Amino acid sequence: MRMVILLVLLTLSQALAQAPRLTTPEEVARVEVIRRALPAVVKISGILRDPQTGNEGPTNGSGFFYAPSRIITNYHVVQDLRDISVELFDGRSFPAQVFAVDKGIDIAILTVQGVTAPAQLSFGSSQNLPVGMGLVVIGSPFGQRNLASYGILAGVGPTSAEKNDLDPEIGAEIGDLLFTDARIVQGNSGGPVLDLQGRVVGVANATLGDLSGVGGVGVAIPGDLVRQSVSDLERFGVPQRGNLGATLLDLGELDPILLGRVGLLSTRGAMIEKVQPGSPAARAGLRPAQRDQRGKLVSLGDIILAVNGRTMRNASEVTQTIARYRPGDRVNLTIWRNGRRLDVAVTMIARR
Repeated sequence: MRMVILLVLLTLSQALAQAPRLTTPEEVARVEVIRRALPAVVKISGILRDPQTGNEGPTNGSGFFYAPSRIITNYHVVQDLRDISVELFDGRSFPAQVFAVDKGIDIAILTVQGVTAPAQLSFGSSQNLPVGMGLVVIGSPFGQRNLASYGILAGVGPTSAEKNDLDPEIGAEIGDLLFTDARIVQGNSGGPVLDLQGRVVGVANATLGDLSGVGGVGVAIPGDLVRQSVSDLERFGVPQRGNLGATLLDLGELDPILLGRVGLLSTRGAMIEKVQPGSPAARAGLRPAQRDQRGKLVSLGDIILAVNGRTMRNASEVTQTIARYRPGDRVNLTIWRNGRRLDVAVTMIARR
């Protein structure tokens, strides 16, 4: 009997010696986060037509369940995509369709048919995240599902990189972004970015620099912005962030001589090019630019210099600042019109 016990103890000791060992609390937390999150993450596939060549072919991205039959992903992942399907962590595939989209922050919601989520992820706050905290990214890079990467929060802020999107309106209302050295590459878009408690603090969106992820910087949409958008999409079907309902143009794109004639010596700000009927801008009496039949600028539109006292650098900053407000909020714009500085109050309205 004693010999049997010794043999059992020896076998157990050898097994423990061969088992992988997690040496730090951070490593333990990371492994547990990935283990629990994987069943909630999906690979999104479909057929996409190349607008330049006209050829069609398969493409893929990532997403995750936040409700029993609903998945969050990027808008650019499903834009113009047909025959959409989602592949679960265990390899099963199910058809899906677009429920609602938020082009302004590059988010879409899918409804999945024929299956209930094997797991769901919940949001944590993306406010005041400390630079250097650990982040886990899970998705389907290059079409290979169930892969995770790990890094730190490298920084939070706006991007100064040039956009390469064919549609510049995609993501135009995002202000600050999350930057990480965790690997985010083609196919990761739409996947969750998690803290070490397993909460979604961002949605993987793009890579700055090398698109292979080597030497690039991963970019994620802050979770608080996504959570607010999802709530609006579930309730109203459309986003409810602030929007002027006006097309804006950077002052840097205008002739400096023309700006000088109206008394402007700086290119900081944005000119109102067009105003949509019934929009907040139209209701506030903001004036668009006037052009002749050949498109030549005849007279400048109102020029937005500041929003609620904060000086604006360009059209993107105006759009992103206005997007922080909600329907019913009153926003004070400082504008330049006919050589004079004016203050105009604009009330945000619900989108339909």
